[in-house]
Amino acid sequence: MTDRSDHPLAHRTVLTVPDAETLFEDVRRTSARWLLGRYGAAPLEPGRHRLDPATVLTNHTARLPEGTERAIRLQLLEEKEEAVWRTTITALASEDMAAVSVGLEVFPDEGARPRAGRPKLVRDLVAALRPEDGSARLTLDAQCVEAGGVETLMDVLCDPERRLPVVVAADPVRSPVDGLWSERLERIVRQAAGAASLYRLADLEAVDAFREAIGEDHGVAPGAVRTYLTDVDPAWGKDASRHRFLTAARMCDAGDRAWFGMVRAVQRLSTAAPLPRPLRRVLFPDETARRHGGRERGRGDGRPAAVPVLPPPHAQPPNSPPPVTPPPDTPLPDTPLPDPDEAMRLRTEAEELRAELEQAREELRQARLDAELSARSLAALEEQRDRAVSQAEEDMETALRAMDGEEAARAEVYVLRERLCEEGRYEETVVKEAAGAPDSFAMVWERLDSLDGVLVTADAQRALELDDAQRGHIWAAKAWKGLRALDAYAKAAKDGFKGGFYQYCSSPQSGGEWPRKQVALVESETTMNRWGEERIFPVPTGVDASGRAEMQSHLKIDSKGSTSPRVYFLDDTKGITGRVIVGYIGAHLTNTRTN
Repeated sequence: MTDRSDHPLAHRTVLTVPDAETLFEDVRRTSARWLLGRYGAAPLEPGRHRLDPATVLTNHTARLPEGTERAIRLQLLEEKEEAVWRTTITALASEDMAAVSVGLEVFPDEGARPRAGRPKLVRDLVAALRPEDGSARLTLDAQCVEAGGVETLMDVLCDPERRLPVVVAADPVRSPVDGLWSERLERIVRQAAGAASLYRLADLEAVDAFREAIGEDHGVAPGAVRTYLTDVDPAWGKDASRHRFLTAARMCDAGDRAWFGMVRAVQRLSTAAPLPRPLRRVLFPDETARRHGGRERGRGDGRPAAVPVLPPPHAQPPNSPPPVTPPPDTPLPDTPLPDPDEAMRLRTEAEELRAELEQAREELRQARLDAELSARSLAALEEQRDRAVSQAEEDMETALRAMDGEEAARAEVYVLRERLCEEGRYEETVVKEAAGAPDSFAMVWERLDSLDGVLVTADAQRALELDDAQRGHIWAAKAWKGLRALDAYAKAAKDGFKGGFYQYCSSPQSGGEWPRKQVALVESETTMNRWGEERIFPVPTGVDASGRAEMQSHLKIDSKGSTSPRVYFLDDTKGITGRVIVGYIGAHLTNTRTN
């Protein structure tokens, strides 16, 4: 998924409901209960309502020409010290769909990094609306699946109308003594409700039936939890790598936080999913403008008030004689006292005018704030679009480079086989199927022993966290390719290659296995002065007595988004180990361009 760390949209859930008849009533009732719990008030009539000094609720209604409600929107704006928080609840009932979306946007002040979670309202709406996702029901608890219900689960997984992930868990053979497995599954289910359909295989018989139905590659072992994305293809083994899973061992490891990564991945997919077109296209009238449009000050009948036209000061009608100034000692005429009722009316009207002016100022301030937030959202969307285009172009370049390398390798294999056959060495032309690229960092770690020229001292947990990202399988394949390039360089250095890794990548000897533009040998001086301690990693004590050494050289596994994984290494091919030491594999470290 495209990285959204700098986008104000922190969370979004879209729930499709089967029954539109009571949709607006259910959404209003559930939202009102949520608002009452937070602010003690829940005004649902159209317009703006201040709930407390920092919070404003705005209600909108869109109607069909005959006056029937078509859509409603409740928007909660909270101006807090560290950020502005905007929660938008939109419900739509049309011929195309009946659905409700809940979106949370966070606009932080400069330098602030507030933590945003999914609004509790989402779970409340799931309970109230009983939403569906294709043939799946969205529930608060995992639905129990016995062996006889496996075919129904298969229909859900392969449903082309499904747009949300499916989480399938299988109980462990033996229940862990400390109950950690059950506790973590409960938290996964609780936080994934509304963003995925949830299922739990009841027993070993159900696990076996499910494995038989979906195939060994796509199955779920006892104690494992798996997230199935859309478009599951059980007939294609390679498709299984898209559907990440946690083993029973990782679920029961108190120090392993991968279960939380699964939750974040499911919620991230929910947020990143495009808003359905009907919800994007619905327009709401400006209730504030409508309220002011039919109201004129000083009258209650809707007609314009009569405004007297007064001549400007000192103005005189044409051809009129000059004003006569009375002598200084001329007595002034008696001035009648003002009518007390009239004075009271004028005071009341003045108070009303002052109140209306204050309200207009507040509405103007709110309108300016709305415009500013909309501009920030638009700028973030444009930046996200540009990053996605750039990422697609980079992926295309990588794919073309891989295709070119594959064609060259095929041609070389063909020539070598021909030569072996010419010499009568037919049996040597038959080789076992080579292992393909790893589709996870867990698989990368399993293969590290095959790299004779590379010594990995990196923290495995930092690398395994990358498996939770949507592009994790791409990053794993690229990281493995980079490690193999380092391994090939170490062997070349042992055979007498004189240059460093950058020069190796530029030489014909490397075969273009790793692009030199994706190698950086040093960090900037500013980065090292401010965040150099982040780049000190474990090494054998023979390399440094402290057991740690600074590493600036790194491979760029990706270049878009804040995650953009890196592989940091120390070239010790001319040193005591004779190998390349890899001290870090993980997300991008802090530098001058970190958000």
